[in-house]
Amino acid sequence: MAFKSKNNIANYWKNLTITQSDLNALTNHLFETETPEQIDELSEVLINNRIEEMKAEEELQQEEAGFIYYPKEEYPTGTKLIFPESEWISGVVSEQREGHHPVHGKFTVITVIFEDGTTKEFASQLSNHPLNEKSYTSDSAGELDPAAIMQEFGVQIKRQLALSLQNQSELVLIGHSWFPKSLLIDIGVGSLNIAEAILDSMNGGPIGISELMKQLELTGQDDNQLMAFSLNYALQEDPRFDEVGSSGVFSWFLKRFEPKSVLEVPIYLKSDTQPLERENFDPELEKLFTELVDEHTWMIDPLENYEPVKKLRIPLSYPHWRAGSLPITPETYTIFPSALQSERIKIDFIDEASKERIPAWVVRPHRYVTGLREWYDKQNLIPGSIIEIASTNNPGLIKISIERKRSNKEWIKTVLVGADGGIVFALLRQSIYAGFNDRMAIAIPDMKGLDQIWENRANKDIPLKNDVTRLMHELSKLNNQAHVHFIDLYAGINVIRRVSPQDLYITLNDNEEYTHIGDNYYHLSAA
Repeated sequence: MAFKSKNNIANYWKNLTITQSDLNALTNHLFETETPEQIDELSEVLINNRIEEMKAEEELQQEEAGFIYYPKEEYPTGTKLIFPESEWISGVVSEQREGHHPVHGKFTVITVIFEDGTTKEFASQLSNHPLNEKSYTSDSAGELDPAAIMQEFGVQIKRQLALSLQNQSELVLIGHSWFPKSLLIDIGVGSLNIAEAILDSMNGGPIGISELMKQLELTGQDDNQLMAFSLNYALQEDPRFDEVGSSGVFSWFLKRFEPKSVLEVPIYLKSDTQPLERENFDPELEKLFTELVDEHTWMIDPLENYEPVKKLRIPLSYPHWRAGSLPITPETYTIFPSALQSERIKIDFIDEASKERIPAWVVRPHRYVTGLREWYDKQNLIPGSIIEIASTNNPGLIKISIERKRSNKEWIKTVLVGADGGIVFALLRQSIYAGFNDRMAIAIPDMKGLDQIWENRANKDIPLKNDVTRLMHELSKLNNQAHVHFIDLYAGINVIRRVSPQDLYITLNDNEEYTHIGDNYYHLSAA
């Protein structure tokens, strides 16, 4: 029988390969329904199609192997039989004769010859027998539940299907939904030019698709859903427009009105680091890395169902403080609105103290949110200040706040920029207006001087090891034991270059110049 092992069933769905036959079936399904469908719905159709194929294969294999043996049935000579009670072995009825039992009366005795040449006799046409009450199904039957399969293997299946659908020329993807391209309504260039004029009058937008359809007088059609889908597709294919809505919401913006930090990654946030997978990661190291809330540390899968986080505290690193941004990590990901296709999402922050709204943008491909530079200045924040963000009932509106402190003086690591472009760290008393992370807090009296350092270094390939050694020398002067904590070093080195926690950790642990003395402290080796 097919798929008798539960392990085989699990491996089948876990390692599912999408075939052209699958894609053809889904394309035909969309042509028949004439309704845009999301990846979840198409995945369910795929699973049901595969289940039908599996059942058909089992039936075919059973037909080829023979009938399941029940004593009550009649089996003429030449009948193929399967014996579940004997490990599903099969054989052919070679002879039959009459039999008699003092209690059960007359019945038929059949002789079955098996593949190995052995024979054995069985009863048939015997109505009173315990085996007649048994129900035999393959072990896979309990696994062929679409809902259970979707729950356990849905993420892998959706990921594989989404990648495969992208290569189908007959289908187009708008937002989360797929639809046959040939069934779309043609939207003329005149309508798109009017749409540009409408958004231009709104300083770029955004405008929802329903409102845009009204202004373009495209409502009242026989199928408004199809018209909306067709207009979304036409706007998507026109480079003048950008879809900036969150999941399930179509909202359009003129790309030329988008801030520079949205269209181009700020120099302070650029990194070539490949994010890590958390699975089987060292727990202590994971805790250390996660504390830093760095967008370049952990991989984010938009198809994964992450545990929702309603409120989170984020210590500002220098790159995000300078760029006026916040990181998108698996933790912050569930607070900020997401999308499967839109690269940029227009949102607002709301200051919990003043109720001021701060326009901002989620830049999904590069995992940051931008638009907070002026707000940081207004709050007198420094690198290391702690920001608290919280979700609201509106996915496009995020609460933001700080731990307000009266202006007072604190001894804080301070970066001084020399005339030669060199930097020095010193402990100086500084005015502090917000709560901060002790190890990440750094006062920046000369931001323009640091900007010049970033620009001068932009086209230079300076080994990370060189900067680590340099910063270790500087920061060790601030400690009587000449030890430097990993977080102090991470915060310090990010003042002059974008470095992820994993890149710094690898550099520290792969070079003999640095010695780990425990509790995430390092010092320069005696040599």
